[in-house]
Amino acid sequence: MLASVGVAHAQEASTRLPQISVEGDGAADETGDNLVAKTSDTGSKISVPLTEVPQSISVVTRKQIEEHGALTVGQALRYTPGLVAEPGGGNESLRYDFQSLRGLPYVGSHFVDGLKATFGVGNLGMPQFDPYNIERIDVVRGPTSVLYGQGYPGGMINIVTKKPTSERLREVAVGVGNDGKLFGTFDFSGPLDAEGQFLYRLTGVGRRADNQVDLVGEERLAIAPSFTWKPSDNTSLTILGSFQRDPEGGFYGSLPEAGLLYPLSDGEYIPRNFFPGDPDFDRFEREQASIGYGFEHRFNEHWKISQNLRYIDSSAEVQALSALQLIPPTTLARAALYGDDRTRALTVDTNAEVTFTTGPLAHTMLAGVDYARSVWDQEFGFSAMVPPIDIRNPIYGSPIQVPDSPATAMVFSSTRQKQEQIGVYLQDQVRWGNLVLTAGGRYDSADLFSDRKSSFLGMDTSGSSDQKDDAFSGRVGLTYLFENGLAPYVSYSTSFVPTLGTGADGVPFRPIRGEQWEAGIKYEPNRFDGFFAASVFDVRLENALTTDTRPGRICMGQMGPGPCQIQSGEQRFRGLELEAKAQLSSGLSVLGAYTYLDAEITRSNGPDLGKRPVNTPEHIASLWLNYSFQNQTLLGLTIGGGIRHQGATFGDPENTNRVPAHTLFDASVRYDFGQKFKDLEGLELAVNATNLFDETYVACSGKSYCNYGAGRSVVGTLSYRW
Repeated sequence: MLASVGVAHAQEASTRLPQISVEGDGAADETGDNLVAKTSDTGSKISVPLTEVPQSISVVTRKQIEEHGALTVGQALRYTPGLVAEPGGGNESLRYDFQSLRGLPYVGSHFVDGLKATFGVGNLGMPQFDPYNIERIDVVRGPTSVLYGQGYPGGMINIVTKKPTSERLREVAVGVGNDGKLFGTFDFSGPLDAEGQFLYRLTGVGRRADNQVDLVGEERLAIAPSFTWKPSDNTSLTILGSFQRDPEGGFYGSLPEAGLLYPLSDGEYIPRNFFPGDPDFDRFEREQASIGYGFEHRFNEHWKISQNLRYIDSSAEVQALSALQLIPPTTLARAALYGDDRTRALTVDTNAEVTFTTGPLAHTMLAGVDYARSVWDQEFGFSAMVPPIDIRNPIYGSPIQVPDSPATAMVFSSTRQKQEQIGVYLQDQVRWGNLVLTAGGRYDSADLFSDRKSSFLGMDTSGSSDQKDDAFSGRVGLTYLFENGLAPYVSYSTSFVPTLGTGADGVPFRPIRGEQWEAGIKYEPNRFDGFFAASVFDVRLENALTTDTRPGRICMGQMGPGPCQIQSGEQRFRGLELEAKAQLSSGLSVLGAYTYLDAEITRSNGPDLGKRPVNTPEHIASLWLNYSFQNQTLLGLTIGGGIRHQGATFGDPENTNRVPAHTLFDASVRYDFGQKFKDLEGLELAVNATNLFDETYVACSGKSYCNYGAGRSVVGTLSYRW
């Protein structure tokens, strides 16, 4: 039970120097301190205006990340449509980045600089990427397999890291906040020589904090060096490195629905600061390191080749106690989890881009091949032989045996999972006047191998599987570009995800397939800096796993014997997304987003048939307003405020566990001293508050896996740039 739950959750320009906005995956493109992005190469792997991508795409720029004071990727995505930014409520987000896209799982949806960054379902050592080292975040909604390979049809989140700049950049900052938050950052960049052939960048983060939950801490140290060599205007090589150590990962436990969604028998709720674990037992330590490069060479005005490569090594040691169920009136039965995970992955993407004409048609053609190989090793132990804890009178320090071997665990496994994938893809963007046709196809071959040595209550449950899958995926989209900035489009795209395992007959599972129809309209106004988008979509998922109900079908899984599975499940996700971003000359900026999502399990052998998927709200809406004062008296002062609403969800497949909707308010105040006091040029003070009124709300992904959302957070940051 605890293992399956872990998988679900493991679900501005005056006196300041210009900020950097990256439009691609090579060296930094210095386009100023922008809130509204106009181009991206994530949606098509070629740098094109957002209006030409026949699919929904949102860009969270560096300016937006700073204005909102985001400390995690989830926090940076709170005002983005089409996703649940923090499905666990946000208090857990310092450990993992989980977002669901159009109601579909997070699994495999995170990329860094265009290369896949997360591997392994249930990987307790999954890496996390600090926002301070992020230049922008591109969110593509809908299937992306045609260019990026395997992935669920909900979409992808591409994190674009900071790259070396050709202009000198110096920044240091310190910050403090409630719950004992304390942090420091630095960012240095610029040329190393007079000719600007050699550029560098070095960013670093150090922080610690307590938590709204008692006896829990968070710590991080991270550094990211990068170096660019530009021997000519046509050639560049950027080497990217990073190292991050998280000695403490914050709270990642669970509580039952009783005491959170409704009161206990004594009429009271479980306190928000209650810790169901034990400080002498619970621990989390992660290290992750990566090295890679981005290379680009342009032969002439028509031909260009690019290659991006990264090797990542991420490991974590985890011990945790989590609530299993309530023993009335106020006692919690608990279970212990042990995990020792390590993932090593190599990814490389090579492509060529060529432009040419055939009669009246102008082509931009992209052809490429990418390769990924990952090895994930995990030791996992689970035991329910743990002393219970009284909610009203918790006693800590009891001896608890770590389930780190078959002798001390009810369930113990040692697993090695290898995955290798190679894909070839071809895309052509064809322009005929104002009409743009984007069409592409891809063929993938994937090898998956898993070897598990495991036991359940002393019974051998070892097993292995070796399977090969291949799949074709594609996309075709049509866009019309009006002179006034309107761009209506329609597209069809498909996706696939290999599924490891076999059914009762021993035949390997087929890949899960997805398809989407989408129609929408984008608008980039000519008279002010803005971007607006509206889309409707219909996503279907086939070959989903569901219970095999045929008599006598019992299979051996990691957690012991249980029902077999069969690939007869189907799911449907359709809805509406609206987005608005505008930076007005009056000093006012606006971010608005709305999502309506109609989701249903359309075929299943389980009790979820006809039900809404777990933790999938029907309505999500947000609005953020920011105003920079223009009069001389208040010059340099910027105030902002936002509202976020998430509709009700269900915390169980049967849809009996209803989790109420919640509405949260955020605010910010910034003062740029240099705009009024020239001697203080580069000095800025910012205060960000989230969940300003300390609203109590709950997130659930199971009857025994609920948690309080993040309470009020107030953080002050003093930064200096020169």
